[in-house]
Amino acid sequence: MGEAMTGKTERYSRFSLTKQQNTVDGSLLFRLGSFLIRYFVATPVMFLLGKLVYRLRVKGRHNFRSIKRGMIAGNHCQFIEPGFCLLAFFPRKLIGGASERNVTRRSIGWLIRLLGAFGIPDENPLSIAPYVREALGRDLLIVFYPEGKLNWRSQTPGPFFGGFFFFAVQNNVPVLPLAEILHERLIRRIFSWWPPKTTVVIGAPVHPVDFKRPGFSRRKQAKLLSEHVRSVIIDIIEKEGGCKSLPERRDHV
Repeated sequence: MGEAMTGKTERYSRFSLTKQQNTVDGSLLFRLGSFLIRYFVATPVMFLLGKLVYRLRVKGRHNFRSIKRGMIAGNHCQFIEPGFCLLAFFPRKLIGGASERNVTRRSIGWLIRLLGAFGIPDENPLSIAPYVREALGRDLLIVFYPEGKLNWRSQTPGPFFGGFFFFAVQNNVPVLPLAEILHERLIRRIFSWWPPKTTVVIGAPVHPVDFKRPGFSRRKQAKLLSEHVRSVIIDIIEKEGGCKSLPERRDHV
């Protein structure tokens, strides 16, 4: 039984990594399509939507300009935030982790992959380690939402999943804290469904080596790194005045 399950997981992991290669070193046609979709469709649409509907502001762009490769950890409180990441880090190419079942959907999975998403297996999420290493070797920035689920319009980030930060420690790359701050606005007194004003703040890079101690395992180092990055994001939300009383707050898996 155990051997059969192990074999199934290994086959699943190999299948996942094969599918994920498209976002890093896919065919020339795929990469061309990804470039066109990102920069000539998604970016202009997100710019208009962000400015006209969300009154989006981006702060801290100077914090990533000297970063050659690295990882981005953000709080997860709106469905639209991957699009805001495209704007915040423009013109840098980003890729990001998503549920495997989303990127393999026959209906829109191809579009999600073109936009830079790669699948994270539910059964064995750490199996993406080789893919992460290859992507970082190509000087990419990788976005993760370490809470693991979307907390709808919440300004109190939940616990962070340590695996993401283990990848940063393993590859010795900096982590950029990405805080999404939501502000209440007058129009919502009439139209409660209208989205809150949104500010995205890119924090200063946090380096794994700063949490290295004699006798500490990589797992312990990653835990300290995750706790620090989470505290940075919380501090930014507090400083920017994130609204904690939005009436629509509810949890989504």
